[in-house]
Amino acid sequence: MKRKLSAKTILLYLTYVALAVISGGVFDGNLTFGLFVGATYSSNPIIACVIYVACSAVYGWNAVLQSAVRAAVIMLAILLHKLIRKKIGKLNLLLYLVSANIFYCVYKWDGYFVLFDRLLYAACGIAFAYVCVYVFRAVFVRGLCYRPALDESVCIGLFTVVFAYCLARITVGQLQLVYFVVPFAILFAATCFGDTAALAGAVLMGIGSIFADGTYECCAFCVIAALAAVTLCKVNRYAGALAVLIVDVLMSFFLDLHGQFGALVFAPTFVSCFVFAVIPSSVYRYVHDYCCGSAERYLGKSVAQKIGDTVSRRLYRLSDIFLSMKNAFFTMASGQISEDDARKALVKQCSDAICGGCANRTRCWRQDLRATETDFLQLAECAVGKNKCTILDVPQTLSVKCDKISAVLAEINAQAQIYSAYRKRAEQADNGKTLLGEQMGGVSRLLLQLASDCKNRTDYDRSREREIVERLVFHNVLCTGVAIARQRDVITVIATVAHKDVDAPTIEKVVSAVLKQNMTVERVDNTDSPTWASVYLAVKPRFDVVFGISSAAKQGSEVSGDTHSVLRTDNGKCIIALCDGMGSGSKAEQMSATSIGLVENFYRAGFDSDVILSCVNKLLVTGGNEIFCAVDMLVLDLYNGLADFIKLGASSGLVKTDGKVQIVSGSSLPLGVLEEMTPSVTKKALSSGDIAVIVSDGVADCFADGERLAAVFNDVSLNVPQSIAEVILAKALAVCKNKPADDMTVIVAKIV
Repeated sequence: MKRKLSAKTILLYLTYVALAVISGGVFDGNLTFGLFVGATYSSNPIIACVIYVACSAVYGWNAVLQSAVRAAVIMLAILLHKLIRKKIGKLNLLLYLVSANIFYCVYKWDGYFVLFDRLLYAACGIAFAYVCVYVFRAVFVRGLCYRPALDESVCIGLFTVVFAYCLARITVGQLQLVYFVVPFAILFAATCFGDTAALAGAVLMGIGSIFADGTYECCAFCVIAALAAVTLCKVNRYAGALAVLIVDVLMSFFLDLHGQFGALVFAPTFVSCFVFAVIPSSVYRYVHDYCCGSAERYLGKSVAQKIGDTVSRRLYRLSDIFLSMKNAFFTMASGQISEDDARKALVKQCSDAICGGCANRTRCWRQDLRATETDFLQLAECAVGKNKCTILDVPQTLSVKCDKISAVLAEINAQAQIYSAYRKRAEQADNGKTLLGEQMGGVSRLLLQLASDCKNRTDYDRSREREIVERLVFHNVLCTGVAIARQRDVITVIATVAHKDVDAPTIEKVVSAVLKQNMTVERVDNTDSPTWASVYLAVKPRFDVVFGISSAAKQGSEVSGDTHSVLRTDNGKCIIALCDGMGSGSKAEQMSATSIGLVENFYRAGFDSDVILSCVNKLLVTGGNEIFCAVDMLVLDLYNGLADFIKLGASSGLVKTDGKVQIVSGSSLPLGVLEEMTPSVTKKALSSGDIAVIVSDGVADCFADGERLAAVFNDVSLNVPQSIAEVILAKALAVCKNKPADDMTVIVAKIV
């Protein structure tokens, strides 16, 4: 068990040594055994074992022998569980603790009364071992910066009582050790942990002193001193220290607190208050910030805000770069030769190649220049427009005076084919540049949005964070901290809890009650520690979607050309898409699957709908496969119920609201038909219980019109989306006599 020697670990060892020495003579050393067991859970077991045995040497060799045997049994148990890679459970720990005390109970047995006493002491030591396990875990593993759980609070209280009991039993000359510690502990608690901790600690230490000597004077001193400390430490910590010292003097004078009244009896309280006063205030502020104010945690939040600003500036720069790249690609895409310039180039090339050595060149290109040029331009226009010109396209004036018409036609057709091939290459290059430009523009807008999100200030609600921790701890959910981040009215809660509690329904209930919003767990991430996990909660959307799908392939086709997708985005939207590849079979299915996959991935990346559909459309247009895809999408905002019905060559959809069926139609062409397209978008506000239906062409074509399909949907009295989809498909198949002429798909989505 390898642990880093940090300041917290050093403090653990020092505390362990001090407590082991103080408690070694109480209950025949069984309290020290409990401390040893607790230390093995929070520190290096070997070091804890050495300290335990060494501290017992103060009380004689018998104590050393008994401590060594107990430590050996516990160490063997730890080694065994390390070999089998299994943690020591509470029942296993009880077995090992009992086994470790067998030698102590029977060693030099001297009658049943001695055995009874030893059994009683061993039981106290075993019980105190469990207390120490919880206390050491709460203080030295989790740290004091978070409120302990309910069981840990009880154990800390019991530990305080036992600690005060041990102190009250020790005297140095005529001075009681408890008065060296109690005043400082009360003042320290009042300054760093608050009034409640100081008063509760004073009462518990007073109870321990009552058990030790059977008198109430020390308990009364603890309570009165705590009241004075919590009252005056708010004004000045030196005034609080002086008040505690005055309480000691007054109680000694009037109530005979120390059994006598003299300067020496005030020495313990004076030393304790003096030590408290000379410690710098910065130490107490640090402890208070760390334990109560959580300065270190919130410093991390401010650093995160600064990092967000830095990332925002970089994203803004990247957005500008991608916007410049978009403009550059669009500029590069507009540089091909126009048809008018191409015709003029064809005429010049033809005149140079054919007419250069002709005897009639002077007459044609000087005397009749305008007429000859017009005739050649007419031929070039015909060649460029039809990719070929014939003798029938030759103007009469040119055929009468030119003896090389065949050569002219051959040259013009050859140049026209060269220009046609160039234009195709240029168009493909321009389409690719335009596609890249649009993608760069989409990335630019996406980066701009991310930069804006990073720049926006993230607010943290410290009071509610503390309240959530306290409520979770009260319900025995071990929680080390909570962060509530609010950005653009979007609330995210991150709770760091023990792995065993990540599935506790109490987490959602407590967070929802504190924030007065319905919160839900989005995901659970592991932390650097195997003990803790981070639970991420977000505002639960008002709506959800239940959907059903039913489909049938075209008669004679093994594979349906219809594909669908249902996905949820991070911003609370549900996207249901149906892509109908024109035609049928595996080729149509492959193209529709490719299209729907592109749409889905673009949406996951956060692109806008116009960029997504434009890019996918250009990919299909430039593919050259002449397979078109009709796209039907339902984009639903689960927070407000607003829905966008986006249609590209898709059939009319249906929406049933309050028992009435409405037709949602579209007029746009499918993807891949034209380079530029505009989708048909219909916006509707949906509420719980509303049902939306989208169908492919194969289903819509089975009915005379959309009204007939709407009537079929209206006649369905079922509420389960899957059943509704199956009924509509069954009625469509019945119309076409179970011989579908096209692929058929029905998707039904119900808002709940």
